[in-house]
Amino acid sequence: MTQKQLPSKTLKISYCVVLLAAAVPIGLAKSGWVATATGGFSMALVPFLGPVVFLFIGLYRIYLVVRVQDVLASPQATGLVSALRGVGAFCIQVGAVASVFSWVAGPLMRALMTTRTESGAEYFVVGVYLALFSGIGLLGLILFEFSRLLAFERLVAARRKG
Repeated sequence: MTQKQLPSKTLKISYCVVLLAAAVPIGLAKSGWVATATGGFSMALVPFLGPVVFLFIGLYRIYLVVRVQDVLASPQATGLVSALRGVGAFCIQVGAVASVFSWVAGPLMRALMTTRTESGAEYFVVGVYLALFSGIGLLGLILFEFSRLLAFERLVAARRKG
């Protein structure tokens, strides 16, 4: 029996936050001018169906991560696969922090800033940086899931040989 590599509770929470931030376009990083400047929503080619399908898939995946304990588990791996998993987990954590900041940045900036520009450029700049850092979370999701796929492929290959 192959030993499973179980994710930490922190990683599961961060995974859900990053996925929620990607599926539900809310927060300062997803606001009008910021979204336009950073390329908008990634499913813009399919204006109505794409975002709705992406939302339901994302919410279903979050449900699975919360409900099923081993859903993010994978076989123990070494080498490149282990490195991809570690880098992916780190990027997920960074993306989760950026996503949470994106959700609270608008009200926080309004409460803490004593002077503002007429154009609101400070909101735009903060939103662009938060959008960039939130994108690190999506990269982390891809790396993390790719490392899981490679670990399962190695397990299948080892079982075929043995």
